[in-house]
Amino acid sequence: MTIEQVARRLAGVDLLQTVDYGVVCDLAERVLVAEHPPGSVVLAEGDAGDGLHLVLDGTATIERDGVSLATIGPGEHVGELALLDGGPRSATVRAQDALLTAFLPSTDFVDVLEAHPDVALQLLVTLAGRFRQVQDRLVAVQRRFEF
Repeated sequence: MTIEQVARRLAGVDLLQTVDYGVVCDLAERVLVAEHPPGSVVLAEGDAGDGLHLVLDGTATIERDGVSLATIGPGEHVGELALLDGGPRSATVRAQDALLTAFLPSTDFVDVLEAHPDVALQLLVTLAGRFRQVQDRLVAVQRRFEF
């Protein structure tokens, strides 16, 4: 896969849609593209968070404590919190079928943020939106279990 192809895929990710395309190209030059056979673990719950994984092709299952939580596919990503805090992985990601991912190490992402500080603000806005979605889901679940 060429840098341009990776850049186009990265530009379509919700986390990066508002980021200048030149910055996306800079990120694309830094990612590591990897193939994962069906059933293989892409990242494991509890491991150190060291970067973001973007699904380029195929699907993966997100599992926590052995329970399947979600399925992700092309354009979706996991590990965005690791870009910022390096904390442990909160879930396991397992390839459902042949999976192609782009991995962006945290250190490279921080380098890009230092070179383009406006990207940090865009990222914060996107993450704030996701946080609100999670809050809304939690309230909905809480309401379902109130007596």
